[in-house]
Amino acid sequence: MHRRPGLYTRWSQEVRRRRFFRAGQRVGVAVSGGPDSVLLLYFMEALAREMGLKLGVVHFNHRLRGAESEGDEALVRGLAESLGVDYLRSEADVGREARAGRGNLEAVARALRYHYFFSLVDQGRLDCVATAHTASDQAETVLMRLLRGTGARGLGGIYPVFEGKVVRPFLSLTRDEVMREISARGLAYRVDSSNLNVRLRRNKVRAELLPLLAKQYNPEIVSLLNQLAERSRDDEACLERLARDRVHPWRLREGREERIPVQALVEFPPAVARRVLRQMLMAVRGSLHSLTHAHIEALREFAAEAQSGKVLTLPSGTLVRKEFSWLVVSAQGEEPAQGEFSIPVTIPGETLVRELDCTFHFKILSREDAGKGYNSNKLEGLDPQKLRGEMVLRNWRAGDSLHPLGSRGPRKIKELFRERKIPEGRRKGWPILLCAGEIVWVRGFPPGREAAATDQTRQVLIVEEESLRPPQAARKKSE
Repeated sequence: MHRRPGLYTRWSQEVRRRRFFRAGQRVGVAVSGGPDSVLLLYFMEALAREMGLKLGVVHFNHRLRGAESEGDEALVRGLAESLGVDYLRSEADVGREARAGRGNLEAVARALRYHYFFSLVDQGRLDCVATAHTASDQAETVLMRLLRGTGARGLGGIYPVFEGKVVRPFLSLTRDEVMREISARGLAYRVDSSNLNVRLRRNKVRAELLPLLAKQYNPEIVSLLNQLAERSRDDEACLERLARDRVHPWRLREGREERIPVQALVEFPPAVARRVLRQMLMAVRGSLHSLTHAHIEALREFAAEAQSGKVLTLPSGTLVRKEFSWLVVSAQGEEPAQGEFSIPVTIPGETLVRELDCTFHFKILSREDAGKGYNSNKLEGLDPQKLRGEMVLRNWRAGDSLHPLGSRGPRKIKELFRERKIPEGRRKGWPILLCAGEIVWVRGFPPGREAAATDQTRQVLIVEEESLRPPQAARKKSE
């Protein structure tokens, strides 16, 4: 009979299979002093010697339990010293922050703790932070989300890698396995007395509901909930890719706004439409914090039924408006400046337009490369061999005309705006490219016929627009 490998051996094999870490990485191990995090530290110390990792111990003191909190930190500092690894710590008065109206105690504690973890990575002090979430934590999380109502992303529970900065390598181990290993090794740890308070929902699920389900319904409930989470993450990843691919020909980025034709959006299946809207909101805001399923459904209804000119305000200052046949998502107070400008252009090169708060990139690509990854919203196919003379990027002016490729003759750009239903307030700063005084390109329209690339064109000029202001940083994110 083959003897089953020890817990560390099985765990390290799983970690290598999942490729959580790479040789040479600086990994911070988040240690609270509890049994899960203490065992993770010892496992990671052994793995570091085998893989060539550089470890640090990371501790965040929430200052919630007075002398108990100080005792936790003393134990963790001692562990770091005994193993000869760096000790990184921070603290916050979580209770005061919660009383100041920043959320419930658990949510505020998590937000501050993760803000510290992220800051260590963002500052370059660590490559990632490993936390000791177990399969038991995963089961509790999925069950709690089921009880309050959730979708596929919520059923995914605790993600093994979060934002590329936090890693959860203990999700393959149950809390019972951890406790048996801790006991066998004789390791010291601390008990958080607040975890014994069953008035807190998670503690009640942990101490009462999960044991009841295991005893009276299915002894494999923890494993089954973990399998459900993994399948849900796979399904969610597939649907996210599907939504991104489906919306690719329709979704348009203009400055700091995201827009999509309403007709295209409402014809998507609901599962795709919801994800398209979340992706657009994420692009503008940098976060989906405080947005719920109810907000997304209200947004879908707004897109389908609201009249042009109506505005919907979402949490965190997000504005959604109807502009004729377009749905437009923007951050409140982030309308681009609409001043006049006229700037010489070098091709290839880039041109900063402060009046629009954006940079225009002029790229010359081979015809084959230009056909890859550029849809009709981004590919303005000009033939650089036809562009003889001074190039200028300026705003639209009354009386401007363009002979668009495919049109029988020149058209007033004002008429093109009217046909495309572009609001008057956005027309003044509309970018236009001239060559030797002739208009050859207007944002969002076919290129001028005389300068347009043809089937015989070997190189194509592409115009790309990049906003100077990134989306608002996400300081608080749900798992």
